[in-house]
Amino acid sequence: MAVVVNQGLDRSDVLRNNRRELQSAVRKWKKSKLDTDLIAYRTLLSKFSLDVTSAKTSFYKEKLETSAQDPRKLHIFFLSLLNPLAPPFPSSLTAEDFTTFYTEKTERICQTFMSHPISPTSHIQHSATPSLAQLSTVAAEEVLQIIRSCNPTTCPLDPIPSAMLQTISPDILPFITTVINGSLTSGHVPTVFKKARVIPILKKPALDPSDISNYRPVLLLSFLSKILERVVYNQLSDYLMQNNLHDPNQSGFKAAHSTEIALLAVTEKLHAARSAKLSSVLILLDLSTTFDTVNHKTLLSTLRSLEICGTA
Repeated sequence: MAVVVNQGLDRSDVLRNNRRELQSAVRKWKKSKLDTDLIAYRTLLSKFSLDVTSAKTSFYKEKLETSAQDPRKLHIFFLSLLNPLAPPFPSSLTAEDFTTFYTEKTERICQTFMSHPISPTSHIQHSATPSLAQLSTVAAEEVLQIIRSCNPTTCPLDPIPSAMLQTISPDILPFITTVINGSLTSGHVPTVFKKARVIPILKKPALDPSDISNYRPVLLLSFLSKILERVVYNQLSDYLMQNNLHDPNQSGFKAAHSTEIALLAVTEKLHAARSAKLSSVLILLDLSTTFDTVNHKTLLSTLRSLEICGTA
């Protein structure tokens, strides 16, 4: 008889010891077939079941308490309980197959961009806007706050679990801050931060796992690279906000904005048009592999038009 415990719960020395005793009792009873050994096994099984129930209660209570003040974490927690991840589908596809498929797909999309070049003059110039040529170094306290606020998801590239890094971060904070500030002042991202693990995931559970087009790539970055990304994002976001450079219709990647706000804005405009007895046409555009096919020349030109230059 195999005794299985959820990996998230099997961290207690008491549970591990009780499980070993229970497995030992099972083997002893199977070998001897004595009633006394069967009674001893059932007694241990009953005690182990109570211990597991208690451990589950403590585990989920702690999860709820740590997520109580963060609606997003709370939603993800309940989502994981109601819709647990399905086991991976067996597939004959190899890493080389995925690499070739995604590379060729990206190249095909980029070729269509090259056949329709975008003129740099199409961007709006903001000559009266103060330029951002250098990102500011950050204090250790700000880095610590970002580390603690990030979701402690661990990437296979991380040398230690992210939750452990958050725990010991006060002790190694000077070293992390030095790396972050070195990147900000030089305008270069450390090579190790540019590495990522790419995992293909089925777009929908019911899709055929043998069809490579049914997968989407998920990029896993190291925890520290995400900390650097958050530091840069905060400064760029503040610059755009202070100088009123955000697109008024933008909802994504914008503080205090969301999908709900975008839907409300569209709905309000449709209602206003209807009240004015005007016709409305809604065009929805879904871009394929958006972030993988960013035209860097266009991106740099857009940043320059926003007066973001230099090492920033």
